[in-house]
Amino acid sequence: MDKKIVEPITVLYAEQELSIPEVSVYGEKFCAEIMQEVEKYGLRVAGPWVFISYNLPKNGKDRYRAEFCLPIANGDDYAGGLFPIKSLSRFSCAFVEYNGKQRQLFTKGYQPLVREIVTAKMNFTGESREVYHAWIGPNSPENRIEIQFGVA
Repeated sequence: MDKKIVEPITVLYAEQELSIPEVSVYGEKFCAEIMQEVEKYGLRVAGPWVFISYNLPKNGKDRYRAEFCLPIANGDDYAGGLFPIKSLSRFSCAFVEYNGKQRQLFTKGYQPLVREIVTAKMNFTGESREVYHAWIGPNSPENRIEIQFGVA
């Protein structure tokens, strides 16, 4: 586990209330629709996808708010589109990079990081992020996902 401060970034995003098992369904849907808007409006992608969770539950049944965010460099060129734009706030976090298949993301990525944060007696802010540095597919061992938990 490492700590860092993520500086603000401007994103085009979609918001959805969902449960953990629904993330991949909505992620696939919204990512495709957001990319269509990027192409339609000539937006410039300025970084990897960021999936944000607010008060991520400890089980697969409870619902929570998630945002599917794509950093963009020229948001002023986007008017009248399907999705809103906002600036993500400065974000202090504990993080780890997970490499592997999607089905092991929680057991081999999230759980060890949460244990380290608890052991270090850090306070969770309720916001967590997944940064998709490389996404090959759900069964690829070559996926690289940075898991970030907001800490106070």
